[in-house]
Amino acid sequence: MNTQSINWKALTLAFNQELNDALQQQYHATQFIAMAGRHLIPQEADDSNTNMQYLPDQELLAGNKLSSGLRLALHLTDLKLCFLDQTGKCKNEISLIGKSKLQVFEELKKSLAGLGINISKFKNELHYEMPAHELDSGSAFSIKDRVLFQENTNYRHNAELIINNLATLYPKASSVRVWPHHYDTGSLLPVAYNEKGELSKSIGLGWAIPDSMVNEPYYYLSFWSDKPIEGLDRLPSLDAGDWMIPDWNGALLKHSEIQRQNSAEKQFEFVKSFYTKGIEIFKIYLK
Repeated sequence: MNTQSINWKALTLAFNQELNDALQQQYHATQFIAMAGRHLIPQEADDSNTNMQYLPDQELLAGNKLSSGLRLALHLTDLKLCFLDQTGKCKNEISLIGKSKLQVFEELKKSLAGLGINISKFKNELHYEMPAHELDSGSAFSIKDRVLFQENTNYRHNAELIINNLATLYPKASSVRVWPHHYDTGSLLPVAYNEKGELSKSIGLGWAIPDSMVNEPYYYLSFWSDKPIEGLDRLPSLDAGDWMIPDWNGALLKHSEIQRQNSAEKQFEFVKSFYTKGIEIFKIYLK
């Protein structure tokens, strides 16, 4: 058995409204990390100051370092915010359960100040819009069934595993990160540069939550080129997943297709084949 597939967590639950509700709570909870990154860390051109890293051993999504050296993190299965010190230990926990977004923000603000961090610029606002949710109207965070939160955390674990597995094969690939706006895990593979040394072609790979394009979680593979590419209507078929061209510059592999594979090893290999074949095809057309 592949050593990577041993670490894959088998997906056992069909994606439904209950799973999506848990996923949406995790999505909204991570926005506190994004707020800290936005208002307490110097702004980067690509907004990477707001992104997060998934730490599989602790089931944590951790933001970038604050001025104190601490990192604000979210425990995905328990919905607890905590500050990670230099050794990775969690301190000053804030449980979100039973609290509204506003209550959590005020508690977070107090904790930041208590840690000696200047909160004069810390605001309860983001620079992008998110889909409307009852949490925005004062509803409290809650965990009715922890199994649902664990399954959603398994999605994130597997995405980190497979995308890191692929990114390590490309020396110039960007670090695998979770981006708060769309709550997707992704990496970018540079393919070509122009005469000025600027990126001219790239391949994106990642995992996304349900959106206007797909009503369930999915893996994606996309491309970008600064010039038109011919022959995209004649791409060879994939081993798994489907091309979305011309509606979108890439391909998707849905959660429901992965779940039909009846073991962790088969699921891992199924997703890997989606990426391996897709990248191979893209490289031919992006030359």
